[in-house]
Amino acid sequence: MWTVITGIVLWAPVLVAGSAVDFIFRAAAEHSLSVIMIRIDYCPYNWAKDIFENQTIPVVVLSDSETFINIRMFSRPLHVACLPGHELQKDLALLENFTSSLMDFPSQKKIVYISNNFSDPTRMDYIFETCYHRRIWNIVGLLASDEHRYFYRYHLYPSFRTEYRSLESSTIFDKDFPNMHGHPLTVMPDQWLPRSVLYVDRRTGKQILAGSVGRFFHVLSWKLNATLQLSKKVTTGRFLNATALKELSESFSVDVPASLTIMERVEQLASTSYPMEVTHVCLMVPVARRIPIKDIYFILSSASNMFLAIVIVSSYGLALNLLRNMTHRDVRLVDFVLNDKALRGILGQSFNLPLSRSFSTRLIFLMLGIVGLNVSSIFGAGLDTLMAHPPRQFQARSFAGLRRTKIPLVTTEEDFPTWMKLRVPMLVVNVSEYNHLRNGRNTSNAYFASRLYWNLFSEQQKRFTRELFIYSTDDCLWSLALLSFQWPQNSLFTEPVSQLILEVNANGLYDFWVGMHYYDMTAAGLSGLEDPSLQLKEREHPTSLRIVDFQWMWQAYGTFMVIAILVFLLEVSWHRITSLFVSLVY
Repeated sequence: MWTVITGIVLWAPVLVAGSAVDFIFRAAAEHSLSVIMIRIDYCPYNWAKDIFENQTIPVVVLSDSETFINIRMFSRPLHVACLPGHELQKDLALLENFTSSLMDFPSQKKIVYISNNFSDPTRMDYIFETCYHRRIWNIVGLLASDEHRYFYRYHLYPSFRTEYRSLESSTIFDKDFPNMHGHPLTVMPDQWLPRSVLYVDRRTGKQILAGSVGRFFHVLSWKLNATLQLSKKVTTGRFLNATALKELSESFSVDVPASLTIMERVEQLASTSYPMEVTHVCLMVPVARRIPIKDIYFILSSASNMFLAIVIVSSYGLALNLLRNMTHRDVRLVDFVLNDKALRGILGQSFNLPLSRSFSTRLIFLMLGIVGLNVSSIFGAGLDTLMAHPPRQFQARSFAGLRRTKIPLVTTEEDFPTWMKLRVPMLVVNVSEYNHLRNGRNTSNAYFASRLYWNLFSEQQKRFTRELFIYSTDDCLWSLALLSFQWPQNSLFTEPVSQLILEVNANGLYDFWVGMHYYDMTAAGLSGLEDPSLQLKEREHPTSLRIVDFQWMWQAYGTFMVIAILVFLLEVSWHRITSLFVSLVY
C-alpha cells in the first residue's frame, strides 16, 4: 500500500504537468497572444516535450541567464517563468531578474510557475506581495502542488488581496478596465490650456477639471468604477511640465498625470499611451500693424511721385518759356528750371494770365488746368483711401520673417535650449507667464500653437472687429506631432487609457470635447468677452489727427524753409558781391 502511495507522489508531477502547459496555451489563445516566451531553467523536465508538441502558437525558450533578447521584437507575447520554490530569497531574486526586463511593458501578460510540489499558497502570497510593491501587473501564478485545479492572481482594489480560481474559470487575466470599486483615482492636471482647465466653481466652491483632457479622465474614472480625485498638491493656475508630473507618478503621489506630451524620441514609446491627438505645431504670428498716419504723407510724397511732379512742372515750364521766347519776350534761366505758373497750375492754384494771350498759350493753360485737376483729385483720393484703409507693414509668416520684423518668439525655460537653433528673437518666460501672454492676446510677440489651440482662438477672433493673429504653416516646429500620455514604468493604467483613447476617438467624443474648449475657458474666467482689437485700434489709429501725425510735413516744411532762407541769403550776398565788384571796376 505504501509503495503505491509513494509511486503516486513521485509520478504525480509527470502525470499532471500537461495541465499547466495546457493552461499556458489556453491563456495565450484566449487573449490572442502571438508568442510564448518561457524561461525553462526551473520548469519540469518534461515541459519541453509537451510545449513543442503543441504547434498552435510559436514558443521561444530562454534561460534565466539570457538578457540579450530584445522584447520589442515580439508583438503581444506571453511571458512564463518557473521558480524552484525552495528558498524564498532565491525565488524573489529570480522574480526580479524576470520582471526587470519587462519594466517598460506593464500590459504584457505574465505567468509564474512554482515547481516545488510541497509549496503552499503562502509562497504565492509572498510572490504577489512583491509584485504589488514592484508594480507588476497582469500576472497569474501556478503551484505545482495544485496546478491541475487552481491558478492564483491578486487584486489591488478595494485593497490588496490574493485569490485562487479554478482552471476552468472563464477569465484568466483581468479585463482591460479593472474594477476599482470606488477607490479614488488620483489625478494631477498640468493645466496646459485649453486641454486641461482647472477652476473653482463659484456656487459650490469645488474644483472643476474641464477641457478635453479633463473630460477624458472623468470618463476614465467612470469606466474604472473609480472616484476621480485631484491631487492634494494641485494649485489652480499653476502649470506643470510633463517631467514634474512623471516624477510625481513614479513616487506614487498621483495615479495618472493628466498631461499630453509630444512624442519626440523612440525611447518614449515604452512609456507612452496610444496617441490622443495628431496635430501640427506652427507659428501664431500677430497680424502686421497698419503703418502710422504720419507715414501716409510720406508714401504720397514718395520719390517716384516727386520725380513725376518735377517732370510735369518742368515740361509745362519749358513749353511756356519756349513759346515766350518765340514771341521775342524776355526769358530767364530760372523760368526754365521752375516756372511759377506751371507749378501753380499743377497744384490746382489760381494765377494771372498774361495780357497778350495767343491760341497756343490758352491751349497750354487749358491742358495745365486739366492736369492740375487730375493731380489734385488723384492726391485727394489717395489720401482719403490711405486714411480710411492704411496699408500694413511687412507680414511675417516664417522664422525669416520674425528675424526681419524682430518680433520676439515667446518660449518657456524648458524649451529654450531646443529652440535656440531657430535663431530668432526670443522672450524666455516660465510656463505660467507663457500662457498669460498667449491667452491674453499680447500682439507684441509670436507664439507656437497647435492646430487645436488655433481652432479655439480663431473662434474667439470671429467676435473681434478685426483679426489679431494669423496661423502660418510656412514654418512649423512639428508638421506631424503625436500627443499622448506619458506614464511611469509599470503603470497599471497604460492599457485602459490606450483602449479608452481608441473608443472616444472612434465615437467622436474627443472632437465634441474639443468643441467645448471655448465654453470651458469662459466658465473658468480664462476667456474674457471683451474685444481687445478695439483698444488696439484706438491705440494705433486714434479717431482724430494729432500733431505727431504731421511729423513728415513739419519736417518737410522746415527743411524747405531753411533751403529758401539759404537761397535768399545767397542771392543777397551774390547781389552785394557783384555790386561791389562793379563799383571797383568802374
